[in-house]
Amino acid sequence: MTALVVDTSIAVKWVIDEPDSPKAKQLLAEWLGHGMTPLAPMLYIYEVSNVVRQQMRKHAITIDEARDALKALIESGPALVAPPDVMAASALSIRALEFTHLLNLPAAYDAHYLALAEREGCEYWTADERLWNAVKAALPWVRWLGEYTPAP
Repeated sequence: MTALVVDTSIAVKWVIDEPDSPKAKQLLAEWLGHGMTPLAPMLYIYEVSNVVRQQMRKHAITIDEARDALKALIESGPALVAPPDVMAASALSIRALEFTHLLNLPAAYDAHYLALAEREGCEYWTADERLWNAVKAALPWVRWLGEYTPAP
């Protein structure tokens, strides 16, 4: 399996119309066309649920659209990687905490994606430019949707 880790900021663009949604959808099609498997930590479920809720609060989508979006984001989104046991979950969270310290990140959520990508030895893709700017010098395997140029 050739894998990459993708965060919520990109996956949401596959289902909810946001800036750069066409670019995110084209990137997904490219990955799938090359046999790549997008991955995310289990935390992804809670993050996409929150993003969908925020869209509802802004009256950008209805409850019915929210249900459909959430279902698509969970069922057709990245493959979710569950730690096999408590020790593995602890190790991933400790590494995430180390990333927050080393890179001066304000929260550990994104750092769990970083820790998973590091553990899997693959790229991590985000649409979060602030995160990318904070980590790109130290972690060259972190990629930003804004730097992606779709193939002609």
